[in-house]
Amino acid sequence: MSLETERAPLFPALDSWRRLSMSDRLGDILAGLITAALLVPQGMAYASLAGLPLQAGLYTALAPLLLYALFGSSRVLSLGPMALTSLLVGETLAGSGIDEARYAGAAAMLAALVGGWLLLLYFCRLGRLIDFVSPGVMQGFTTASAIMIVMSQLSDLLGIQGSSGDFLPRLIALFSGLGDMVPGALLFGGVSLALLLLLRRWLTPGLRRLGLPERVAAVLGRTGPLLVLIAALIAAPLWHGSINRVGEVPAGLPLPTLPPLSFDMLTALWLPALGIALINYVSAISVAQTLAAQNRERLYTQRELWVLGAANLLAAVTRGFPVTSGLSRAVVNDQAGSRTPLSSLFAALALVVVLLLATGLFAPLPQAVLAAIVIQAALPLIKPGPLRRAWRYSRADGIAWLGAFAGVLLFGVMEGLLIGVGIAIGLLLARASRPHIAELGQLPGGEFRNVERFEVETRSHLLMVRPDADLHFANMGALERWLNEHLSQRDEVTALVLVLSSVTHIDGAALHALEELDERLRDQGIDLYLAELRGPVRDQLRNTEFMAEHRHRLFFSTEAAWQALAERPGQ
Repeated sequence: MSLETERAPLFPALDSWRRLSMSDRLGDILAGLITAALLVPQGMAYASLAGLPLQAGLYTALAPLLLYALFGSSRVLSLGPMALTSLLVGETLAGSGIDEARYAGAAAMLAALVGGWLLLLYFCRLGRLIDFVSPGVMQGFTTASAIMIVMSQLSDLLGIQGSSGDFLPRLIALFSGLGDMVPGALLFGGVSLALLLLLRRWLTPGLRRLGLPERVAAVLGRTGPLLVLIAALIAAPLWHGSINRVGEVPAGLPLPTLPPLSFDMLTALWLPALGIALINYVSAISVAQTLAAQNRERLYTQRELWVLGAANLLAAVTRGFPVTSGLSRAVVNDQAGSRTPLSSLFAALALVVVLLLATGLFAPLPQAVLAAIVIQAALPLIKPGPLRRAWRYSRADGIAWLGAFAGVLLFGVMEGLLIGVGIAIGLLLARASRPHIAELGQLPGGEFRNVERFEVETRSHLLMVRPDADLHFANMGALERWLNEHLSQRDEVTALVLVLSSVTHIDGAALHALEELDERLRDQGIDLYLAELRGPVRDQLRNTEFMAEHRHRLFFSTEAAWQALAERPGQ
């Protein structure tokens, strides 16, 4: 067990709650209520995005919130459904071959598998797997996924028949159905989306101008989805035309039940569940770390991993689907004054009240309003700016961005992520196989620099080479080719010095290649020397035959090698 986990209190929220003043405790209560107010419209909208009954969105948040209130370490995270996760769930279920009537059970099974993967990552200490998802890949993936989210909801916004699958089939179906738009859906959806965008842009500044404190204005400024939901519920009964409505949402709390155990379901979902697990973990941890850093707070990332895994298992047994924490709810929780994770407890209690007493209010709600809420949440995720910055600085990052982006649109969400990760890792290996290699010479002041960048002094019989990378199986070929090319042009070389100041690791294949290089050089009448071995490399080579044979040919510094070898013997 890591020190981080050992030092984490068992119940961080309860430990912190005891030390809070009454006003701070009220802040937790208020933050929980405001978060719940945001979760209600989002939960139903995201359940619709996942192709599930609307109540599943509320069920999904309930038990995870209670768990996080007890064991979570971030005072601002609010677990529940997220737009990107919901899209992944919907895409996974649609492509699984599972009958639509079994989607609710399959979604619960998917949540259980996601929780299982997260717990496996925790117990095997594999949380660093997320490091293989580069920021460029994640940005391209998120942008394309947001476009897919918008496309998936435009049909409900317009009241036309939509299509599942990749971007092009959805786009074709959308244009084909434009002539069948339902006026009521367009009215409610269009007005709702316009209001949501206007409220997001102007509500906070407007409340500030009315004299409200900055923090209060910022919190209320994010309640646009709730305000639009209330307005739509008031206006919906007045519309008597044709329109798709939410219908009855069952009242009551979800009774614990195991997901259906099915071999075909398990084989169809276990691998997509790994992708969802990694994305959920990346989302939750990046949000928590960002806000913790802003507030100079301690975050137990290993604990967050198992808590997130356990939360998904709880979602599975309460008829939910995979959960994580999105940035918008975390920011609202923070600005609303949350002081401990117990704010999640009060959010859960508010959801209990809604599930027991208020679900009947949602029956007349037009489906187009929920589509507008989803679209409004997805639009800020469409960010082409990072591509421009990445392309200007590093074409490799830009290519990885484009790979993930195009992969999502052309082949599917999970496939796009795998394509982006594959391209990023491939480019990383390509760069690792071509290390920067510099020939060194001496400046007038005594320092040693690259002969291609500085006017330096060299010796015809002495070649001093600095590989600027660790030596391993993938790049030793490049180093040997570089040496062969330069030695073929330098017949007078009798001494070769490898300056290893940039090397902290030499793997077994590289050591074997060095031994073979030494033999070839000896046959050519060239002596191999080593300089500036770092401590980890010395430790690695300490008991090897190579070190035993070269111990008398080691130099502590490049200058020492120069002083010993710059003059030919007998000169």
